[in-house]
This record gives sequence, C-alpha cells and structure tokens, in this order.
Amino acid sequence: MAGFRDTLRDLWARLIGPSGPKVPPVVVHDPAAQRAHDLDDPFFDDKVQTRIGDVIAHAGQHQK
Repeated sequence: MAGFRDTLRDLWARLIGPSGPKVPPVVVHDPAAQRAHDLDDPFFDDKVQTRIGDVIAHAGQHQK
C-alpha cells in the first residue's frame, strides 16, 4: 500500500507541484545487533527468542 501512496504522491507532485517534504523512510535501530554475540548462547537466534517468549506468555496466561 505504501508503494501506491508514494506513486500517487509523485504523480500529484508532477501535476501540481511539491506538496511538502517527503516522508523519510522508517529506520529501525537495534543496538543489540552491533554488540558482540556469544554464539554458545541458546537465545542468540531471534526465532528461539520468539518461541521462548511465546512459551513464557502462554504459561503466564494459564497460571491460576
């Protein structure tokens, strides 16, 4: 959908003129990505982190 919006904005700018500053692209900054990693750490992999997070969340929802 963003591609269509950008195309429409560019077409409009050519017909009418620029309508303001272009929106800069979104940049996601992950400071952990730049740190050294312990490759023996089982939580190094993002998929493992997601699965463990799901297990913890599921366990927390079903505690009584």
